[in-house]
Amino acid sequence: MPLVCAGIALGADPGCPRYPNAMRSEYAAALEFDKEFQAYRAAARGKYAVGKRTVEKVNFIDQRLFSKMEADGVTPAALSSDSEFLRRVYVDLTGRIPTPEAAEAFLNSSDAEKRSKLIDSLLESSAYTDQFTTYFANKFKVTRSHESIGNLGRNTFYEWLRKSIADDRPYDDFVRELISAAGEVDEVPGTQFFARWMDVVGPIQDSWDDITDKITTTFLGFKTECISCHHGRAHLEKINLYLTRRTRNQFWAQSAWLSRMYFVRWSDDNIGFRPRVSINDRKYGSYTGAVPATNPGNRPARVGAVTEPTFLLTGETPQNGNWRQEYGRILTADRQFARATVNHLWAYFFGHGIVDPPEAWDFERTDPKRPPPGDWPLQNSHPELLEELADAFIQNGYRLKPLIRLLVSTEAYQLSSKYEGQWKPAFVKYFARHEARRLTAEEIYDSLITATRTEQPMVVFGIPRVLRYANQLPDPTEPSTDFRIVDFMNNLGRGNWLTIDRSSEPTILGLLYSMNDAQNVYRTMGNASAAISSRNRVLEIDSSATDDEEAVRRLFLATLSRFPNEEELAVTRKYRVGARAQWLSDLQWALVNKLDFIFNR
Repeated sequence: MPLVCAGIALGADPGCPRYPNAMRSEYAAALEFDKEFQAYRAAARGKYAVGKRTVEKVNFIDQRLFSKMEADGVTPAALSSDSEFLRRVYVDLTGRIPTPEAAEAFLNSSDAEKRSKLIDSLLESSAYTDQFTTYFANKFKVTRSHESIGNLGRNTFYEWLRKSIADDRPYDDFVRELISAAGEVDEVPGTQFFARWMDVVGPIQDSWDDITDKITTTFLGFKTECISCHHGRAHLEKINLYLTRRTRNQFWAQSAWLSRMYFVRWSDDNIGFRPRVSINDRKYGSYTGAVPATNPGNRPARVGAVTEPTFLLTGETPQNGNWRQEYGRILTADRQFARATVNHLWAYFFGHGIVDPPEAWDFERTDPKRPPPGDWPLQNSHPELLEELADAFIQNGYRLKPLIRLLVSTEAYQLSSKYEGQWKPAFVKYFARHEARRLTAEEIYDSLITATRTEQPMVVFGIPRVLRYANQLPDPTEPSTDFRIVDFMNNLGRGNWLTIDRSSEPTILGLLYSMNDAQNVYRTMGNASAAISSRNRVLEIDSSATDDEEAVRRLFLATLSRFPNEEELAVTRKYRVGARAQWLSDLQWALVNKLDFIFNR
């Protein structure tokens, strides 16, 4: 943390470096949505009645959301079409679009239960494991690019995480093992998390403090980093009311859960410096502010910092000397752990958290029984629903699949992203339509190779299987043997888990790259000598005994998971010139650059 923190400790925070402008903008936008939602609710109160159909909805999520919309006079979007739902649920659950064979079978089915059956089949697929391993890997960011983690450590963590997802291991059990993990980073699962977030050059206190913030943010939904430098008062009034009342002393007591942990770092390779790190715990000691005079670290002096662990949310203390094990027990037993987890997953599937942003809970604004002061809006848009979701998660043994199945089976998730009436900003927090999102870099790549039928093997050192999809890769350095794929995803906002954040925001460079890079152009080529694969989709369709209209229908189905409408068919016929293979190549190139392909709607 920059030394500027010491300077701002004397007055109102003009711009804490731990809350950069981009993050402040995100928080400001979320605050505006909260205000719009609260104002709309207040104006609508008492004007509308809830009908019988809404009350009788089977799913408690739909009961809560649609009852509130009906009570406040908000008309939800129509239910998504089969093709909308098909593509959406495939991308969300597997990270890629369906094959044309799977899409055609679903669209042609007359089974009234086909949506629920599709959800069940996707949840049991290996592609689901790939996608949600990537989802959690993006939170932990364990990469071999970090100087304390090599290939072996990275792979150990990745395979452990992947098996946990495949087995639907209780998430609380996984987190307890992670928080208490000890041993060598190359060998013991979970230790890589601490090696990734340790401060290599600073005093040990900086590592404890950095990892404490990572734990509260990831597992409890709120940042504590700012109060590791200064008291919250006069610094956080515009960001988080709860933290304004917290002090450095309280943060040190939270960080003290890690204060018996220490790192041993060495190498058995004096030429290549293969990093070797061991995570260990002492049986004695507590959090102290005493740091070496020659290496004080980046935070202001920890004056008077001699403390033992106290859990920030409840005041609980350890029951034995294994403080990290106790920390994992108390953290995962706290209801906020369940709330934060379901809220993170809700945000993934619905575009916004019930509490938003999901990693910026303000506990002074989440309880409707204790309204926030002044003109601060309530941050928790659906408090009863959030508690019921937490209950369901706990009752299902903290397993992810039952929660995910519940979320994607709702009418709320299956609403269309198209809204026929007048859309208002307040409707965002009602979840009155599905929020379209740009596909991630991995999802674009995996959907592209599925659409064009150009899957190719990728090799990762130490992974004992051939990989074909980007969401099977253990970190953003891979596939290190194919820079073209790495460059393609980097230009689409993949990030590197160290210095470049992941982003799905469209950029001019990304758009140009998408339209002109060989990953797109050659995959859609109908010329066998130029195509990236001699068995690609265009060549397959062109060589089949189908007329032009059927060829177009098959290409639309393979690329957009739907058939073309009459207007689209007319446009494709209008531009039918030259060799059929070239015409189909141009058509698929245009389709993979459409918003319909790049966004999940």
